[in-house]
Amino acid sequence: MKTYKLNILALCTVILQLTACKKDTSDRETLAEGRVTFDLPAATDVVAMSLDIKNVTLLSIEMKAAMQGSVSSDVHYVTFATDTAKIADYRAKYGNSALLLPTPTYLYYKPTVAISAGNNTSEPAVLNLSYQTVLKARSTYVLPLVIASVDGQIQDPKTRRVVYYVFNTGDALYVDHTGYTLTATASSTSGANVASRAVDAATGTTYWASATTAALPQWVNIDFGRDVTFSGLDYFFPTAVTPTIGGYTTTAKVETSSNGTTWIDNGTYAVDVNNTLKKQIINLPSLTTARYLRFTILTATPYVSGTLTYSIGFVGGILLRN
Repeated sequence: MKTYKLNILALCTVILQLTACKKDTSDRETLAEGRVTFDLPAATDVVAMSLDIKNVTLLSIEMKAAMQGSVSSDVHYVTFATDTAKIADYRAKYGNSALLLPTPTYLYYKPTVAISAGNNTSEPAVLNLSYQTVLKARSTYVLPLVIASVDGQIQDPKTRRVVYYVFNTGDALYVDHTGYTLTATASSTSGANVASRAVDAATGTTYWASATTAALPQWVNIDFGRDVTFSGLDYFFPTAVTPTIGGYTTTAKVETSSNGTTWIDNGTYAVDVNNTLKKQIINLPSLTTARYLRFTILTATPYVSGTLTYSIGFVGGILLRN
């Protein structure tokens, strides 16, 4: 019985301590609607920035809330949020071409922040952006942001301030061939693995292969259908071909042409496609404009089939870099 009474006493003590430590918010100053706003000039409703979409990176954007009028002796909590319905208002004011930033490309890492007692600005809220490579090149994306609540009190959706965060994208990682048909020819072909497979949509599952009866060097010529400007290329190797089988390209030459007859040597490059992506990035010495590209496989590891060994070239795909 004594132990039981002691346990009850201990439990009551803990409850009393927790009750004493709990913050009493009943006497916190109630802020009028609109008194807390974005820490931006009153006339500013657009925050614009450039967005690189060539690579996936983590971009953190900070924003603060500001309390208008005198500072408060209490701490106040502000929650930022998106209001995607406001994209219609942005389009009406600034143009119909604007796109709403897709939900998978952003996440509020820290949406709720505090305006500490005696201060009129909050700590930064943090919005993280990523997966930029899914966005369209040379486009305008908009994310409408609002202060959704202050101290848990929902701000009126009809009157609360909206700030549009605008992201202007540059070039995509790869040259866009939409509207054009790419064609290809090759120095030789192995069975069904024809040259056109080097320029189809699959960069690894289908491929061009040179004939087993023809020794290296072997090449594939690509016609892009018009002049294109590019800084380099990504060379993809077939995913089904393993290092044990061989045939892995080790050196290659890149040539370009405006007419398919006269060729410019853009360099010879060491190639290592024995990696997870089965890819080699080749950066050209300078920005190049051409309609045709010739990719010549100069050397490769021996390709083994049963007891026989061959000299074969493979191209799973070639994508031009902006």
